[in-house]
Amino acid sequence: MPKFKPLKENQRFLLPPALDEFVPEGHLARVVSGIVDEMDTTGIERKYSRLGQNTYHPKIMLKLIFYGYAIGMRSGRKIASACETDTAFMYLAQMHKPDFRTINDFRKNHSAEIETYFTEIVKVCKKMEMAKVGTICIDGSKLKASASARRTKDEEGYGAWLARIEKEIEEILSEAEETDRAEDEEYGDERGDELPRELRRRERLREKIKEAMRELKEGDKVNLTDPDARFMKERPGVIRPSYNCQLAVAEGQVIVGADVTTEAVDRGELEGMVEGAEENLGGEIEQIIADAGYSSYDNYEYLAGRKKDAYIPDQYFERDKRGSGREGERSYGKENFAYDGERNRYICPEGRPLTFHKRLVTKGAKIKRRQLIYRGTECSGCPRRALCTKQEARTVVRELREDLKEEMREKLLSEEGRRIYRKRLHTAEPPFGHLKHNLGYKTFFLRTIDKVRVEFKLMCIGYNLTKIWRYRLADEV
Repeated sequence: MPKFKPLKENQRFLLPPALDEFVPEGHLARVVSGIVDEMDTTGIERKYSRLGQNTYHPKIMLKLIFYGYAIGMRSGRKIASACETDTAFMYLAQMHKPDFRTINDFRKNHSAEIETYFTEIVKVCKKMEMAKVGTICIDGSKLKASASARRTKDEEGYGAWLARIEKEIEEILSEAEETDRAEDEEYGDERGDELPRELRRRERLREKIKEAMRELKEGDKVNLTDPDARFMKERPGVIRPSYNCQLAVAEGQVIVGADVTTEAVDRGELEGMVEGAEENLGGEIEQIIADAGYSSYDNYEYLAGRKKDAYIPDQYFERDKRGSGREGERSYGKENFAYDGERNRYICPEGRPLTFHKRLVTKGAKIKRRQLIYRGTECSGCPRRALCTKQEARTVVRELREDLKEEMREKLLSEEGRRIYRKRLHTAEPPFGHLKHNLGYKTFFLRTIDKVRVEFKLMCIGYNLTKIWRYRLADEV
């Protein structure tokens, strides 16, 4: 009896295998294929002409791109190669073999439609009761831009770079002129109408530098490779050209809102994320949870105006909760000054009053402040003055909307508030963990904000499709 199964490299089949046999039941590729089959692709189909060679159906291209992003494969070259070697891609491509340029061009030319498909998939999740309208957690994370930090310069830096390029071009032209003269003497007449490759490369670089300088405003810095990228702090000690990616995540870890911004801070993104998630889900969101990066008086006012049950600590919440400063000073932090709303004054820990001093309004700033300044009237004779202030009298600043912050703190300090706020840890943060660490999406491939926004939506589409797949597997068990 033979020890091994026979080798069948040259085995011929009487009938070709069916596409349905390429992937097992319950495979992620089947879920991707089924959802894309239900999508309306007429908007893309109308862009194609009946003239010329037949092209690949949009549904095939969407299946390949969505599946690629779901498993961490976003390179057009790798997807094209997988269509020849990977049975899941062969199944989705229906044995077609699109060129990598065709895949990349499809992604680039139909970006607007791809963004709408993100919303469609969110609605599929809602219909399957994976994502409910009630609660969302919002979080932001930085992803590196496809740009080098060395190519981010201000006007002075670009001017110096341009001067070096101009000098190099002059040297290349001079060298080419000497070479032409020597060749003319040796070989006679030559065409001489083609620029040296190095000269062509530097002239293209010179034009890009000039274009970047035209876009510069005083004091700004622009990256030559990706002009929309901005220096952002990704983690301690790491500052590089990046984009700030925003997610709104429903309970169950389904992404229901996604966006990309060039602003390094998160506070300006809350309103857009809330309203975008509501539009995608088709309903009012009742509860919103976010970290301190989204706190501002403007945001508290917006949430209160829309009657949202929000849980967003201010930036000094944790510090004030545990106390700050030297031991003796901790009793004299602002949090220990009691506000008397009826008499419009503060009472210090020693029982002395701070009365209204003046009003301060900042205009034209990104963050508008409307503040009331309170000043101590009996500080000169206080034996604890040295611990409280180094000035003639202690002052306390109160924002006109500070009652909104105080109400938020009161909610967060309650047992119920702490329980609700903890949802953020296992709702908003896992999607970024999966995208960045499991799939390796730490750097964008595409450049400029519009293309980067589409690429991030594709990452989120792939993530949600994987959630649907796992949900269906769990449901079948």
